Amino acid sequence: MSAAGRAAPRPPGAPSRRSLSWEPLFYEKSGLFWPIRPRAEAFASFAAWPSVEDYNRALGPGFPVRFAEQAPRPRRRRRRGPVDPAALYDARIHVEGRVPTRPSNWHDFLNMLVWSAFPRAKAELHARQHRSIAARLDPGAEALPPARTRELDGLALLDEGGLLLLHDARRSAPLDDASGLLDRAEEVRGAVRRGEAAALVFGHALYESLLSPGPVVYALVQPIPCAGPIPAAPAERVALADARLRDALRAPGTFAAPERSGRLPLDERVLCGAP
Repeated sequence: MSAAGRAAPRPPGAPSRRSLSWEPLFYEKSGLFWPIRPRAEAFASFAAWPSVEDYNRALGPGFPVRFAEQAPRPRRRRRRGPVDPAALYDARIHVEGRVPTRPSNWHDFLNMLVWSAFPRAKAELHARQHRSIAARLDPGAEALPPARTRELDGLALLDEGGLLLLHDARRSAPLDDASGLLDRAEEVRGAVRRGEAAALVFGHALYESLLSPGPVVYALVQPIPCAGPIPAAPAERVALADARLRDALRAPGTFAAPERSGRLPLDERVLCGAP
Protein backbone atom coordinates (compact mmCIF):
# COMPACT_ATOMS: atom_id res chain seq x y z
CA MET A 1 0.00 0.00 0.00
CA SER A 2 1.22 3.52 -0.71
CA ALA A 3 2.31 6.25 1.58
CA ALA A 4 -1.09 7.87 1.79
CA GLY A 5 -2.99 4.65 2.32
CA ARG A 6 -4.17 4.64 -1.29
CA ALA A 7 -3.15 2.23 -4.03
CA ALA A 8 0.34 3.00 -5.28
CA PRO A 9 1.15 3.17 -8.98
CA ARG A 10 1.69 -0.37 -10.26
CA PRO A 11 4.48 -1.35 -12.60
CA PRO A 12 3.33 -1.48 -16.24
CA GLY A 13 1.64 -4.81 -16.91
CA ALA A 14 1.30 -5.75 -13.23
CA PRO A 15 -1.92 -7.59 -12.30
CA SER A 16 -4.51 -5.83 -10.17
CA ARG A 17 -5.21 -8.78 -7.89
CA ARG A 18 -4.36 -12.40 -7.16
CA SER A 19 -6.20 -15.47 -5.98
CA LEU A 20 -6.24 -15.88 -2.21
CA SER A 21 -5.23 -19.54 -2.51
CA TRP A 22 -2.21 -20.36 -0.37
CA GLU A 23 0.79 -21.98 -2.10
CA PRO A 24 3.52 -22.84 0.41
CA LEU A 25 6.20 -23.46 -2.25
CA PHE A 26 5.35 -20.39 -4.31
CA TYR A 27 9.01 -19.33 -4.39
CA GLU A 28 9.85 -22.29 -6.64
CA LYS A 29 7.90 -20.68 -9.48
CA SER A 30 10.79 -18.39 -10.43
CA GLY A 31 14.47 -17.93 -9.74
CA LEU A 32 13.73 -14.23 -9.21
CA PHE A 33 12.36 -15.01 -5.75
CA TRP A 34 15.91 -15.66 -4.51
CA PRO A 35 16.32 -12.51 -2.32
CA ILE A 36 13.26 -13.41 -0.20
CA ARG A 37 13.45 -17.21 -0.51
CA PRO A 38 15.34 -17.88 2.79
CA ARG A 39 12.55 -16.28 4.84
CA ALA A 40 9.80 -17.67 2.60
CA GLU A 41 11.04 -21.18 3.34
CA ALA A 42 9.99 -20.66 6.96
CA PHE A 43 6.37 -20.92 5.77
CA ALA A 44 6.82 -24.00 3.56
CA SER A 45 5.24 -26.30 6.16
CA PHE A 46 1.98 -24.30 6.41
CA ALA A 47 -0.92 -26.13 4.79
CA ALA A 48 -3.09 -23.00 4.91
CA TRP A 49 -2.48 -19.28 5.12
CA PRO A 50 -0.20 -18.33 8.06
CA SER A 51 -1.58 -15.70 10.38
CA VAL A 52 -0.12 -12.21 10.68
CA GLU A 53 1.22 -13.23 14.09
CA ASP A 54 2.99 -16.14 12.36
CA TYR A 55 4.81 -13.50 10.31
CA ASN A 56 6.08 -11.87 13.50
CA ARG A 57 7.15 -15.20 15.00
CA ALA A 58 9.13 -16.03 11.87
CA LEU A 59 10.87 -12.64 11.89
CA GLY A 60 11.83 -12.95 15.55
CA PRO A 61 11.59 -10.61 18.55
CA GLY A 62 14.40 -8.30 17.48
CA PHE A 63 12.99 -7.33 14.11
CA PRO A 64 12.66 -3.50 13.76
CA VAL A 65 8.93 -3.50 12.91
CA ARG A 66 5.96 -5.69 13.80
CA PHE A 67 3.09 -6.60 11.53
CA ALA A 68 -0.39 -5.80 12.80
CA GLU A 69 -3.61 -7.17 11.32
CA GLN A 70 -5.49 -4.42 9.53
CA ALA A 71 -9.17 -4.15 10.39
CA PRO A 72 -11.62 -4.21 7.45
CA ARG A 73 -12.70 -0.80 6.27
CA PRO A 74 -16.21 0.19 7.44
CA ARG A 75 -18.85 0.22 4.72
CA ARG A 76 -20.19 3.56 5.83
CA ARG A 77 -17.85 6.50 5.76
CA ARG A 78 -17.38 8.23 9.05
CA ARG A 79 -17.96 11.93 9.36
CA ARG A 80 -14.95 13.70 7.92
CA GLY A 81 -12.63 15.61 10.21
CA PRO A 82 -9.06 16.90 10.11
CA VAL A 83 -6.53 14.43 8.71
CA ASP A 84 -4.35 13.04 11.46
CA PRO A 85 -0.82 12.59 10.01
CA ALA A 86 -0.02 10.10 12.78
CA ALA A 87 -2.84 7.81 11.62
CA LEU A 88 -1.59 7.43 8.05
CA TYR A 89 0.01 4.24 6.78
CA ASP A 90 3.62 5.44 6.74
CA ALA A 91 3.33 7.15 10.11
CA ARG A 92 2.23 3.90 11.72
CA ILE A 93 5.35 2.28 10.33
CA HIS A 94 7.83 5.08 11.01
CA VAL A 95 6.46 6.36 14.32
CA GLU A 96 4.86 3.24 15.84
CA GLY A 97 6.96 0.53 14.19
CA ARG A 98 3.78 -1.30 13.11
CA VAL A 99 2.98 -2.32 9.53
CA PRO A 100 -0.80 -2.58 8.86
CA THR A 101 -1.29 -5.95 7.16
CA ARG A 102 -4.25 -7.69 5.58
CA PRO A 103 -4.41 -11.40 6.48
CA SER A 104 -4.46 -14.06 3.76
CA ASN A 105 -3.29 -11.50 1.24
CA TRP A 106 -0.42 -12.16 -1.19
CA HIS A 107 0.45 -8.49 -1.65
CA ASP A 108 0.89 -7.88 2.07
CA PHE A 109 2.56 -11.25 2.70
CA LEU A 110 5.17 -10.49 0.04
CA ASN A 111 5.61 -7.01 1.48
CA MET A 112 6.50 -8.66 4.78
CA LEU A 113 9.07 -10.87 3.04
CA VAL A 114 10.64 -7.84 1.37
CA TRP A 115 10.87 -6.23 4.81
CA SER A 116 12.65 -9.36 6.03
CA ALA A 117 15.26 -9.07 3.26
CA PHE A 118 15.66 -5.27 3.08
CA PRO A 119 14.78 -3.88 6.53
CA ARG A 120 17.02 -0.81 6.37
CA ALA A 121 15.86 0.33 2.94
CA LYS A 122 12.18 -0.31 3.72
CA ALA A 123 12.40 1.65 6.98
CA GLU A 124 14.07 4.59 5.25
CA LEU A 125 11.58 4.55 2.39
CA HIS A 126 8.58 4.77 4.72
CA ALA A 127 10.28 7.39 6.90
CA ARG A 128 10.84 9.55 3.83
CA GLN A 129 7.27 9.06 2.61
CA HIS A 130 5.97 10.02 6.05
CA ARG A 131 8.02 13.22 6.13
CA SER A 132 7.00 14.17 2.60
CA ILE A 133 3.29 13.67 3.24
CA ALA A 134 3.29 15.40 6.64
CA ALA A 135 5.05 18.43 5.14
CA ARG A 136 2.23 18.85 2.58
CA LEU A 137 -0.64 18.77 5.08
CA ASP A 138 -1.98 22.13 6.18
CA PRO A 139 -3.19 22.33 9.80
CA GLY A 140 -6.83 21.27 9.97
CA ALA A 141 -6.92 19.91 6.42
CA GLU A 142 -9.78 17.42 5.98
CA ALA A 143 -8.26 15.61 3.01
CA LEU A 144 -4.89 14.72 1.58
CA PRO A 145 -3.71 16.76 -1.42
CA PRO A 146 -5.47 15.43 -4.55
CA ALA A 147 -2.26 14.47 -6.34
CA ARG A 148 1.11 13.08 -5.33
CA THR A 149 4.35 14.89 -5.90
CA ARG A 150 6.76 13.33 -8.37
CA GLU A 151 8.88 12.34 -5.37
CA LEU A 152 5.99 10.39 -3.82
CA ASP A 153 5.26 8.79 -7.18
CA GLY A 154 8.90 7.74 -7.48
CA LEU A 155 9.01 6.32 -3.96
CA ALA A 156 5.75 4.42 -4.45
CA LEU A 157 6.97 2.95 -7.72
CA LEU A 158 10.21 1.87 -6.08
CA ASP A 159 8.30 0.27 -3.22
CA GLU A 160 5.93 -1.61 -5.53
CA GLY A 161 7.98 -2.12 -8.68
CA GLY A 162 11.66 -1.51 -7.93
CA LEU A 163 14.52 -3.68 -9.18
CA LEU A 164 18.02 -3.23 -7.72
CA LEU A 165 20.92 -3.73 -10.13
CA LEU A 166 23.98 -4.37 -7.97
CA HIS A 167 27.11 -4.26 -10.14
CA ASP A 168 30.89 -3.99 -10.17
CA ALA A 169 31.39 -0.44 -11.45
CA ARG A 170 34.95 -1.19 -12.63
CA ARG A 171 33.83 -3.90 -15.04
CA SER A 172 30.26 -2.86 -15.88
CA ALA A 173 30.32 0.95 -15.59
CA PRO A 174 27.67 1.46 -18.33
CA LEU A 175 25.08 -0.07 -15.98
CA ASP A 176 25.37 3.06 -13.82
CA ASP A 177 23.21 4.79 -16.42
CA ALA A 178 19.73 3.32 -16.12
CA SER A 179 18.35 5.24 -19.09
CA GLY A 180 18.04 3.09 -22.17
CA LEU A 181 18.55 -0.16 -20.27
CA LEU A 182 15.54 -1.65 -22.02
CA ASP A 183 17.53 -1.51 -25.27
CA ARG A 184 20.57 -2.98 -23.51
CA ALA A 185 18.95 -5.96 -21.84
CA GLU A 186 21.52 -8.33 -23.37
CA GLU A 187 24.26 -6.26 -21.78
CA VAL A 188 22.62 -6.72 -18.39
CA ARG A 189 22.19 -10.42 -19.04
CA GLY A 190 25.87 -10.79 -19.90
CA ALA A 191 27.01 -8.94 -16.80
CA VAL A 192 24.80 -11.16 -14.62
CA ARG A 193 26.11 -14.33 -16.25
CA ARG A 194 29.73 -13.21 -15.73
CA GLY A 195 29.07 -12.45 -12.06
CA GLU A 196 29.67 -8.71 -12.56
CA ALA A 197 26.07 -7.82 -11.65
CA ALA A 198 23.12 -9.17 -9.69
CA ALA A 199 19.47 -8.24 -10.14
CA LEU A 200 17.44 -8.16 -6.91
CA VAL A 201 13.68 -7.72 -7.03
CA PHE A 202 12.68 -5.18 -4.37
CA GLY A 203 9.08 -4.25 -5.22
CA HIS A 204 6.50 -6.53 -3.67
CA ALA A 205 4.07 -5.98 -6.58
CA LEU A 206 6.78 -7.42 -8.84
CA TYR A 207 6.99 -10.53 -6.66
CA GLU A 208 3.20 -10.77 -6.78
CA SER A 209 3.27 -10.75 -10.57
CA LEU A 210 5.54 -13.83 -10.51
CA LEU A 211 2.84 -15.95 -8.87
CA SER A 212 1.16 -16.72 -12.18
CA PRO A 213 1.98 -16.01 -15.83
CA GLY A 214 0.54 -12.93 -17.47
CA PRO A 215 1.51 -9.89 -19.53
CA VAL A 216 5.12 -8.78 -19.48
CA VAL A 217 5.87 -6.70 -16.38
CA TYR A 218 8.54 -4.00 -16.43
CA ALA A 219 10.52 -3.07 -13.35
CA LEU A 220 11.87 0.34 -12.40
CA VAL A 221 15.67 -0.10 -12.19
CA GLN A 222 17.86 1.38 -9.46
CA PRO A 223 21.57 0.85 -10.26
CA ILE A 224 23.75 0.16 -7.22
CA PRO A 225 27.42 0.42 -8.19
CA CYS A 226 30.14 -1.22 -6.10
CA ALA A 227 33.78 -0.15 -6.00
CA GLY A 228 34.91 -3.77 -6.32
CA PRO A 229 33.55 -7.24 -7.03
CA ILE A 230 30.04 -7.89 -5.81
CA PRO A 231 29.81 -10.50 -3.03
CA ALA A 232 29.43 -14.11 -4.12
CA ALA A 233 27.14 -15.16 -1.25
CA PRO A 234 23.44 -14.36 -1.85
CA ALA A 235 22.89 -13.17 1.73
CA GLU A 236 25.82 -10.74 1.42
CA ARG A 237 24.48 -9.41 -1.87
CA VAL A 238 21.10 -8.73 -0.29
CA ALA A 239 22.65 -7.03 2.76
CA LEU A 240 24.85 -4.82 0.58
CA ALA A 241 21.95 -3.83 -1.69
CA ASP A 242 19.82 -3.07 1.40
CA ALA A 243 22.46 -0.75 2.88
CA ARG A 244 23.19 1.02 -0.42
CA LEU A 245 19.52 1.58 -1.22
CA ARG A 246 18.99 3.01 2.27
CA ASP A 247 21.83 5.46 1.59
CA ALA A 248 20.31 6.43 -1.78
CA LEU A 249 16.96 7.08 -0.10
CA ARG A 250 18.64 9.38 2.40
CA ALA A 251 20.08 11.56 -0.37
CA PRO A 252 17.86 14.61 -1.08
CA GLY A 253 16.19 14.68 -4.48
CA THR A 254 16.61 11.02 -5.32
CA PHE A 255 13.69 9.12 -6.88
CA ALA A 256 11.93 12.41 -7.70
CA ALA A 257 11.89 11.88 -11.48
CA PRO A 258 10.57 8.33 -12.06
CA GLU A 259 9.91 9.10 -15.74
CA ARG A 260 13.68 9.20 -16.27
CA SER A 261 14.31 5.84 -14.62
CA GLY A 262 15.33 2.81 -16.62
CA ARG A 263 13.06 -0.19 -17.12
CA LEU A 264 13.80 -3.87 -17.59
CA PRO A 265 11.41 -6.78 -18.16
CA LEU A 266 10.85 -9.13 -15.25
CA ASP A 267 12.43 -11.96 -17.20
CA GLU A 268 14.64 -14.70 -15.77
CA ARG A 269 16.53 -14.94 -19.04
CA VAL A 270 17.75 -11.38 -18.55
CA LEU A 271 17.86 -10.93 -14.77
CA CYS A 272 19.21 -14.37 -13.91
CA GLY A 273 21.43 -14.60 -16.98
CA ALA A 274 19.66 -17.79 -18.02
CA PRO A 275 20.52 -19.29 -21.42
